[in-house]
Amino acid sequence: MSSKKIFYKIFPYLLAILVCFTGVLSAQQTGKIAGVITEAGTGEPLVGVNVIIENSSIGAATDIEGYYTILNVHPGKHTIIASMIGYTKVIVNSVSVTSGKTTQIDIELALQAAELDKEVIVTAQRELIRKDITSSELSVSAEEIEKLPVENLNDVVKQKAGVVTDASGNIHIRGGRATEVGYMIDGISVKDNYSGNRSAEVDVQFMQEVKVISGVFNAEYGQAMSGIIDVITKRGSDVFKGNINLSAGDYISSNDDLFYNIKDINPAGINDIKINLSGPVSFLGNSFNYSFAFRRYESEGWFFGQRRFNTTDSSYMQGDSYIIEESGDNEIVSLNKEMFYNLQAKINFDIFDNLKFSNFFLMDNNRYQIYNHDYKYNPDGLPTHYKTSFTNIANLTYLFSASSIITVKYSFSSGENKEYVFENLDDSRYANPELLRKLTSYAFLTGGSNMVHDKRNTITHTFKADFLSQLDRYNEFKTGFELRADNIDVANETARFKGEIPIFSFNQFINEGDFNYTPMSIAYYIQDKIEYKSVIINAGLRFDYFNSNGKIPADYMDPENSDKIDADTQTQFSPRLGLAFPISADGTIHFSYGHFFRIPDYEYLYYNPNYRVGPGGLYTIMGNANLKAESTVAYEVGLHYNFFNTIGVEAIGFYKDITNLLGTEIRNTYIGGDRYALYVNRDYGKAKGVTLSVYKRASADDHISASIDYTMQISESNASDPNDAFNKAQGNPPKQPNIQVVPVNWDQRHTLNLSLFYTLVDNFNLGLIAKYESGFPYTPENQSIQTSFENSARMPNKINVDLQFDKNLSLAGRQFNIYIKVYNLFDTKNEIDVYRDTGRAGHSLVSQYTPEEQGPNTLSEYLVNPLYYSEPRRIVLGINYNLQF
Repeated sequence: MSSKKIFYKIFPYLLAILVCFTGVLSAQQTGKIAGVITEAGTGEPLVGVNVIIENSSIGAATDIEGYYTILNVHPGKHTIIASMIGYTKVIVNSVSVTSGKTTQIDIELALQAAELDKEVIVTAQRELIRKDITSSELSVSAEEIEKLPVENLNDVVKQKAGVVTDASGNIHIRGGRATEVGYMIDGISVKDNYSGNRSAEVDVQFMQEVKVISGVFNAEYGQAMSGIIDVITKRGSDVFKGNINLSAGDYISSNDDLFYNIKDINPAGINDIKINLSGPVSFLGNSFNYSFAFRRYESEGWFFGQRRFNTTDSSYMQGDSYIIEESGDNEIVSLNKEMFYNLQAKINFDIFDNLKFSNFFLMDNNRYQIYNHDYKYNPDGLPTHYKTSFTNIANLTYLFSASSIITVKYSFSSGENKEYVFENLDDSRYANPELLRKLTSYAFLTGGSNMVHDKRNTITHTFKADFLSQLDRYNEFKTGFELRADNIDVANETARFKGEIPIFSFNQFINEGDFNYTPMSIAYYIQDKIEYKSVIINAGLRFDYFNSNGKIPADYMDPENSDKIDADTQTQFSPRLGLAFPISADGTIHFSYGHFFRIPDYEYLYYNPNYRVGPGGLYTIMGNANLKAESTVAYEVGLHYNFFNTIGVEAIGFYKDITNLLGTEIRNTYIGGDRYALYVNRDYGKAKGVTLSVYKRASADDHISASIDYTMQISESNASDPNDAFNKAQGNPPKQPNIQVVPVNWDQRHTLNLSLFYTLVDNFNLGLIAKYESGFPYTPENQSIQTSFENSARMPNKINVDLQFDKNLSLAGRQFNIYIKVYNLFDTKNEIDVYRDTGRAGHSLVSQYTPEEQGPNTLSEYLVNPLYYSEPRRIVLGINYNLQF
């Protein structure tokens, strides 16, 4: 049965189930304000007190117990007003609301003693510990992001406990693989399920809140096993606001022995333009507002090469001599330059008091290169990556009553990913691929151009409905479903050399062609949050359905020629449970447990779409549209404590059991000697750890806020790479896959984060973030022969410090903010990869048995690989002008 027929058959039943649960509210992109209003002096509850959020139509009235609940509150700071005839009005400022959480505001109203005694103004303080949290969750507000030296989402997230960034810049949460993290914008997944990366990027200036859930997340979240990162975007303001932000800088480092050309300072090597506008549409009052942001960012990067060779140059050995053709112009060329444009816009329209509409639009255009050490002197042969994405999220919210809401969202996204040297596949400038053969293993390329010419287009439709109802004072009930349909077009091609020499391309043999894939998924969840006398219970159940709409061979002994049959559909039930309860007036403890799953990245389902097996050995991998879901069972316990209403302490322990991870299995064919690797669910792992956190908020006396957290975690698996069994079987001699767990490549045992801010409001801000990380594991080798157990040794530790200083200025009646950001303040040479024979990035024993001369370069020159080190010091100066009208 086709996916469309299945959807049309299931949809009416899902809708009927949802409608049965009348009264229900949006998922976790809004928060809740609740509390009890009593009479000052007597403590008696007051009935019928009106509680509203200033400059909005949102509010509630207290019940017979004096209790009120305001739902659907956007994250940020708000002012609430409590009023009742005969009592003094109370205005509470700076009420901080976090998405998906309850902000408790209890108020006392005094009898109005005189006509002039009309109102009392109170300033709320943000809770240091949230008593309704049943798992590890961190929220970073827009105000905090502005103080941080950050440029993108990864910069924000990697400072949090339990988060590890590997050598390639990928985010790992609590020991899981990078693809196990779910990414969302306003509650809609923006995960590129084909590659496992994010399909869209919200710029930091448009972030209202970043929520990082590293623990056991609720049933409304799916297709993730390690954590959820949800970006809540800014809504338009009630008054016009705007700013223009200009900045420029470069990499300034003394490590010219590692980074070629790093001492050639270009003040505009990094240049950045940001524009942000927000406000109401005047003739519609506060019922319609907008927010708009634009960014253009360009960087030369910190990896440079030299055009000593053109792509058509050739080199070869003649006897004992190297014959090298060198016709380049010797110009210095950046090898990891980047330019991207980002455009974001959001409108909010309160059509009626009970009907609200919003629409968020995002466009990304990114062009970048990834440094390849072999192309250092042949820079024109390195391919460029192109990424374009469009995302539109429409959101309609209907309020049945003060306690019941339905939210319906529809998202359309379109993305294109391309990689090539020249856009035209038949470009005559493509050189003979034979020129890509290196003279020696330690020689730079002296010619040739990368022949990869890949293109992928993905269109995704997502329909999501969420319902939430505050059934009574104690029960917040949610239910919802989500339908996602992808249409993926892949063009696997290899550039064609126009010369007379026929060149066999293995990639072309197994992958070339145009292919279309239409996977579809449906999810439904039900959840109840019980808040009873400070005891919180989060219980939920999630159901997921997935259909790859792919084909698999009927006979895996002859995959290319056998009949192709439909792959199986996959289903999964995932229970989630979280508990939180007080141990004193200032402390709480929580426990959570849950089952999580995700379908492997689609590229593993559809790889080698021609089902071909390379002849004469084992060098073919085949996708599997029948892959099952990867699964995790997670447990967590945590303690939260508040001292003096100024210092918060948190201790959390966690354990994860991971099964059905993606791996490879060696298969035989009917032809002797012809073998291939098939992607299957065979790998497994586990992760456990402890996180200790202390944080202090600023006071009127010291203006200092700080946080420090330490994470000790152990992450182990039988394989770090899905291709592990395939790679080991190709060795000489072949190796068997691990039958016991070993540390994974990103197993970082000890992590220490420090954030320190000194802020004088309307004057200046000084922010410093520092990170200590223990070294990643590696496998010791000598002359490419493994000399110890896999990942039994450790790389050196890493330390990094980033700094931001900004100051407000008033010139000619205009408001400016000048700032400086310094990344890797002390220009530390952090080693993120090493030579396996020494365990260091700057030294290898290969020089003891390999000659210094390697043709176009020396051995010493080649062994200085800048990819083995983290980014050098980066300094950016900027000015921010606040628009005033």
